[in-house]
Amino acid sequence: MQSTINKPDPYTMLMACWGDYMRVPNLDLGGRGMKLVGDAPPDANVHEAQYIADLKLGECVNAMVDSLPMRDRWAIYKSQGIASAWRYPNANYESVLLEARDELEKKLRNNVATRLYWA
Repeated sequence: MQSTINKPDPYTMLMACWGDYMRVPNLDLGGRGMKLVGDAPPDANVHEAQYIADLKLGECVNAMVDSLPMRDRWAIYKSQGIASAWRYPNANYESVLLEARDELEKKLRNNVATRLYWA
């Protein structure tokens, strides 16, 4: 019997981290709270440490989203529920989103912090 390993879609996973990052209130994102699992003391909550690592990954994705042209950025925001309205009535949302997603995925594949997710 052959088992199949279902690997999650890297783009979807990175966008989930970005969505979480975008929804976190900017109250305590200082160096004290942002540690990876390996940096945490032995009695630390592993789930909290992983959540913090995911937020750091979301911050990396945010830098790449911000480097997109405004219309493409807005399409990504709308696709992830960050923005609710489409501000470009003269542009087709679906086609802009496809182009924006392709461009963002290229950036994610080339970035040192996110390219390992496609390995």
